Amino acid sequence: MADSSSIYVVSLASFPQALAYRSLGRPPGRRVRESSEIESFPYSERHLQCVWFDDSLRPRELQSSSGETVTVESPGRWNLEAGPDFLDAVLVIGPDRRHVRGDVEVHVRPADWQAHGHADDPAYRRVVAHVSYFSGALPADALPGNTVQLALQAGLKAQPSFSFESVDVTAYPYAALPATVPPCAQILAAWPPQDTLALLGSAGQERLRVKACRMEAAIRDRGAEQAFYEEMMCALGYKHNRQAFRRLAAALPLTTLREEAGKDVVCAYALLLGVAGLLPAKPSTKWDAESRAFVRELWDHWWKRQANWQSRCLPADSWRLSGLRPPNHPARRLAAAAALFGGKRNLLADLHAIRISKKPATWFKKASGRLEAPAMDYWTQRLSLGGQRQKSDTALLGAGRIAAMLSNVVIPFLAASGENVAPLLDDLPAEEDNSLIRQTAFALLGRDHNPALYQSGLHQQGLLQIFHDFCLTNRSACRDCLLVRSLPK
Repeated sequence: MADSSSIYVVSLASFPQALAYRSLGRPPGRRVRESSEIESFPYSERHLQCVWFDDSLRPRELQSSSGETVTVESPGRWNLEAGPDFLDAVLVIGPDRRHVRGDVEVHVRPADWQAHGHADDPAYRRVVAHVSYFSGALPADALPGNTVQLALQAGLKAQPSFSFESVDVTAYPYAALPATVPPCAQILAAWPPQDTLALLGSAGQERLRVKACRMEAAIRDRGAEQAFYEEMMCALGYKHNRQAFRRLAAALPLTTLREEAGKDVVCAYALLLGVAGLLPAKPSTKWDAESRAFVRELWDHWWKRQANWQSRCLPADSWRLSGLRPPNHPARRLAAAAALFGGKRNLLADLHAIRISKKPATWFKKASGRLEAPAMDYWTQRLSLGGQRQKSDTALLGAGRIAAMLSNVVIPFLAASGENVAPLLDDLPAEEDNSLIRQTAFALLGRDHNPALYQSGLHQQGLLQIFHDFCLTNRSACRDCLLVRSLPK
């Protein structure tokens, strides 16, 4: 019986329709080879990522293309976003045992680095290890400086018990157990749950305190209204466009937005889109009549002001538009910004007016209601500009995004403004799913931990604070972690 990790050769004559499927997802011009036999690796990059990440699967010692021994102290954090496959890995290289920390990219073949366009992508500049299944070395100048090149094939073949068939790719990244339990997890495993909750709660409060201190400085520098507007705009940028939203808030200040728009939400939206450089030059011929009419209405507002704002418009490369879910597209998020800041109501004043009492649930209900930006008619049942109408109404801001804005902006901003937010902290709502929260929970609490330990927003904030204070900055694969030294044993 053939080794499941070996190359296989299968005649396409046996599967004549396979070529049609193999062509799916390939850019025009990149054709599948149509030879009668195709040499292939019958598994995916995902299989190789699982092998790299899981200490029980990865060969204990690897050899670089230059002949140096490489030991993996930490495979890095599995990156669930765009960019390298793993972030902040720790490797020990060569007889001098030099420690290297950086990102890792995994491919089937070495040449996939160039085929996938990573050579010219700045997101891959921190790559310190290029891992492939097959051996072979790229020229040194094809990779970031001093990148080590590793092949898994020989090491995996040397493990008689290894089989790719046994790798459950759907279970990762959370199925992998490290070779040793992290020392912080060993300590916390002996703690009663209430003590662990107290640790996460105190870390969460520290994270919010730091945010409040930063916002207090912004209030002194730019005034409360503008500082709040900038923080909220940044939150509307979500993960990928936070900086662009903040730049837009600086380029189009709140007082100017209100004066120019005259409390007309549609006009405010036109201004935001125009200064952002995201207002379509003309409607697509594929759009429906309502979409074309809406864009013309936006231009009716913008063309009168365009000349005055041209020099302050954001360049096109300010925005990341690819790979976004429609609800997270900046054009839709700016519709929420227009509803929150361009109408007749004053959002910050409304939030200050909600009395913080001994019933935090009442405060959160009222505050959430104020952030439920009422969609202008066009956006009531659409997820994207020019997109098809949905069968039911769609909120511009979902419950998870509102929860994140309350926790990360509103609560610390009120504290920075002198309000006592302590009664609200234990009732912070949970945010949307967050990979850093999950990764830190698995490292700190173990794979079989109780998720109830971080179902509250405050405890989620605590996990994030611990990650940024200790996990992100530690370069010793936990050996010299200050958190471990500080935790009572």
